[in-house]
Amino acid sequence: MVKKQHKILCLVLCLAMIVSAVMVGSVSASAAGGKVYAKGGSWSQVYVYMWNGTGESSNGAWPGQQMTKSGDEWVYTVNGSYEKIIFNNGSGGTGNQTSDLSYPGDGQVYDLDSGTWSAHSGSGSDDPTPTTPVTPTTPTPSGDNIIFFKNTDNWSTVNVYMWTDNGGELSAWPGTAMKNEGDGVYSYTSSKKWAKCIFNNGGTQTDDLTAQYGSIYDYSSGSWSAYDLGDLNISAFAADPADEIYPQTDVTLSAAAKTKAGGNVYYKFSVKNASGATSVISDYSTKSTVSWTPVAAGNYTLTLDVKDDHGNDNTRAITVAVKADTNLTNPIIKSISPANLNLVKRNAKAVVSVKAGGGQTGTNLLFYKYIITDPNGVQNTPYYTLNSTYEFTPTKLGKYTVQVYVQASDNSDTTRTYTYTSTDSDVVTPTDPVVTPTDPVVQPTDPVVQPTNPGGDDPGILKGDADGNGVVNVKDATYVQKHIAELDDALTINIKVADMDGDGKITVADATLIQILIAE
Repeated sequence: MVKKQHKILCLVLCLAMIVSAVMVGSVSASAAGGKVYAKGGSWSQVYVYMWNGTGESSNGAWPGQQMTKSGDEWVYTVNGSYEKIIFNNGSGGTGNQTSDLSYPGDGQVYDLDSGTWSAHSGSGSDDPTPTTPVTPTTPTPSGDNIIFFKNTDNWSTVNVYMWTDNGGELSAWPGTAMKNEGDGVYSYTSSKKWAKCIFNNGGTQTDDLTAQYGSIYDYSSGSWSAYDLGDLNISAFAADPADEIYPQTDVTLSAAAKTKAGGNVYYKFSVKNASGATSVISDYSTKSTVSWTPVAAGNYTLTLDVKDDHGNDNTRAITVAVKADTNLTNPIIKSISPANLNLVKRNAKAVVSVKAGGGQTGTNLLFYKYIITDPNGVQNTPYYTLNSTYEFTPTKLGKYTVQVYVQASDNSDTTRTYTYTSTDSDVVTPTDPVVTPTDPVVQPTDPVVQPTNPGGDDPGILKGDADGNGVVNVKDATYVQKHIAELDDALTINIKVADMDGDGKITVADATLIQILIAE
């Protein structure tokens, strides 16, 4: 009897608990706040902490509730009524959580990259809520996210494995097969910019690399360079120095481009300052290297435009930050002159002039030291001085190394090394004429200046073409000077071609006459 009554009592209690649970579930459902979403960012997991403005209730202890990955988004079903919300990665502090946000209500998505809310594209009740993370599928290609690999080791298969720390991977190892573009170049285009990549053939692989989009990784050299697949390909565009640039610093801009159709490539360099004003550093010409000197601090956009003889064009831009050196403590070297093709004359005085800045500490003075090493390795006795110029006389033929130190009064210093070649000929600084096509889009009729009677009595000789490349330009004057200085790459020369004054010898006068020929 007692056992029967006990069973009945237990049954009643169970029924009561079930009814209570149903009622509680009904209350929770009726008080549910819908769904909230998050997207973007690089966190591997996302939590949501919610509370009302009075602090009387929350959706749980910090860090809140973990959101569920759904495709490229995170979703959380809100149970309760809340005014505030914080997204986080399970931790706290800078970089690990958002600021205190106002919760806008059901069906809103928060962009962790832009920090903005927007309406979700679908209804909260119909969104899938998988319990396990979804592995990204092969993305839809985008032209902005292309990456290249130079297969110099002749791999039969080239894959790229891409990932972002705490942000997932493109696909499982060994990654995705790259497209063969020919000439040993492989490409892959992704829908997003992954931070890291490894190129591999399923066995042999590169190191972990920082992905550089729009660039090609050369397996043999282990280096990146700019690249594209157009008819007019820009393979390089760089500034030297690329950082630590200050007002009045001489910056060398260098570029390289190649046209598939053959012929000349013309380079134009422009700069846009922070206010949006644009100026041309060097208009279209065959010069691929120019010098630019910023006059004020700020962010600058340097643009390279190239054209060829066949109407093809291309462009590339880089951004550099020019820093103010008004209160700079450390010393900096902005430029050293002369250049003179790095040539100096033996037994003649050579003057090195340094333009420096910084050193705003203590006495605010800058001290200079110069170490000169001759071709035999013999050095001078260096000491610090307040003079920003230094004179030395090369007594031997060959290469001289000039190491310049600049020191501030707090003993911080900086150094740069330059190389000069001593020659017995007069040192001439050749000009590099700007050869601008009449209309860069239309084929130039004759972009390279040729002599009126190039071969003289011998029609098979192009007078002045010292380097033998079929055209006469400033490179030929440089080749003659290198021949005179007995540099390794210019020991042989055709005297019939390079002897411009007909005296039977190759002298600096011949280099000068080549320059005059070009200028005319």
